[in-house]
Amino acid sequence: MQPLAGITILDLSRVLAGPFCTMRLADLGARVIKVESRSGDTTRGFGPPFVDGESPYFMSFNRGKESVVLDLKEKSGWEFVCRVLKSADVIVENFRPGVMERLGLSDAFLEENFPRLIRAGITGFGPLSPRSSEAAFDLAIQAESGLMAMNGEAGREACRVPISIADLSAGSAAVEGILAALLHRERGGHGCRIDISLMESLVALFGYQVQGTLMTGESPRKMGHRHPNLVPYQGFATADGMIVLAVAQDLQWQRLLLVEDMPASLANEKWCKNEGRVLEREDLERILQSTFVTRTTKEWVERLKHHDIPVGPVRSVGQMLDELKEAPCEFLRDYEHKTLGPMKMMSSPILWQGRERDATSQPPPTLGQHSRALFEEFAENEEEVLRWLQDSTESSP
Repeated sequence: MQPLAGITILDLSRVLAGPFCTMRLADLGARVIKVESRSGDTTRGFGPPFVDGESPYFMSFNRGKESVVLDLKEKSGWEFVCRVLKSADVIVENFRPGVMERLGLSDAFLEENFPRLIRAGITGFGPLSPRSSEAAFDLAIQAESGLMAMNGEAGREACRVPISIADLSAGSAAVEGILAALLHRERGGHGCRIDISLMESLVALFGYQVQGTLMTGESPRKMGHRHPNLVPYQGFATADGMIVLAVAQDLQWQRLLLVEDMPASLANEKWCKNEGRVLEREDLERILQSTFVTRTTKEWVERLKHHDIPVGPVRSVGQMLDELKEAPCEFLRDYEHKTLGPMKMMSSPILWQGRERDATSQPPPTLGQHSRALFEEFAENEEEVLRWLQDSTESSP
């Protein structure tokens, strides 16, 4: 299935939140035209590691796109963008407020000249925030949102989540907003403006952590791999590694008591309900930890799964990928990159009808890989093609 086949996205974004959004739209069948500066998207330089000059960081968020090199500050850049917008459905940008106006692409201009266009803007704090004009980056958003303050082990320093979760949450929210805007346009016949902020997108994921603070006035504290509201819902060391145990229901707790080698002391009436287990978590955790350390990870995983208790070993990314490579799910797919040749990449996580996985067959583009083809497609004559090419390849001043 290609539900967005026929939809064209003009992607003026760079780094992560916007590119992640447009990549997911490309997976759904949209055509994505990515406009890059002469030096390319900033993430082309994120590394090491580099493989034959290509950054895995850039590769991770730009599959399925066509790359065109343009200077948006020059007349040719503005001309090309406007020419594409005549047939485009969505424009995505993550500039600071005021930049689009200086480029001659203000909201008023776009709405007047391209009334069916959906305009998606991604910023750090959103247009209604008193901090709307500030630049933002993932690490700062993680820090200011409260995420770092509740992440990590008690008594240790604040800790960054090791993925750019603020950017990724904003990119996902942008996909959601764009899909809703496309449906809105289909029903109403006109485009609209949507704005996404990194801060609000990230905080929206906090769920019970935010609601608990609103209702109690107490901010979440660092608990490592433990859960504030469920016990045992955490990790335990084994004889040769670590497992995570996810007992979210009292019925699962009763099943745990039946597992071979579980101490009889766990069958305490005050622990039969989750509330009691949360209130006395330290005593209960000590008993469980002293038990799990007596056998290997493999032994405990087998025993716990036998009783239908959610459990899993703590694995590295490499170990996870080893399993996926052998699975028939096609989440890892083969791509043919222009310079790297055959390579594996992740594909879309969406599975249709239990068997079809939507994912673009196009690998991430090299810088300006599609410039000439796109200029020829959208230019009015050969003279314009040559002028655009010259402006896109000449050295920056």
